[in-house]
Amino acid sequence: MTESFVLPSADGRASEPYNIFGNLVTIKVASADTDGRIALMHDVTPPGGGPPLHLHLSESETFYVLNGDFRFELDGKLHSATAGDTVFIPAGVAHRYQNAGSEPGHMLIYIQPGGLDEFFGELDALLKVPGEPSMPAIAALHERYNMKLMGPPLSAEG
Repeated sequence: MTESFVLPSADGRASEPYNIFGNLVTIKVASADTDGRIALMHDVTPPGGGPPLHLHLSESETFYVLNGDFRFELDGKLHSATAGDTVFIPAGVAHRYQNAGSEPGHMLIYIQPGGLDEFFGELDALLKVPGEPSMPAIAALHERYNMKLMGPPLSAEG
């Protein structure tokens, strides 16, 4: 049985935000809170930042832009999203995004079913290992969470 809670705005379900290649990810509702049904995260993306091209075989994601100017690539098509816009990405759609603005951008990310919050916790730990990140270990982690890495971030393409 899940329990209700109120989480202060600065807090997350993990002890600190996860730093994923410069994106700060705060878990607001963890998969463990919902018996794996959903997860909710607050993402702060630095200017130019964003993930590599990838897809989730199991999870759908909904991004709600709180502030900032973002570019989303969904199955090869570019879209703009700004404050108040919603981007829905069903499982199986190759995607990536980039903060195209000059200030950090903020988004809420709703994931169904949950599990990506646990992925981000493990990825954060991998990225804290001294030295260059191990791309084979990162790729293996993606595979374990039923995801595929497919290409570079949008920032690598200009």
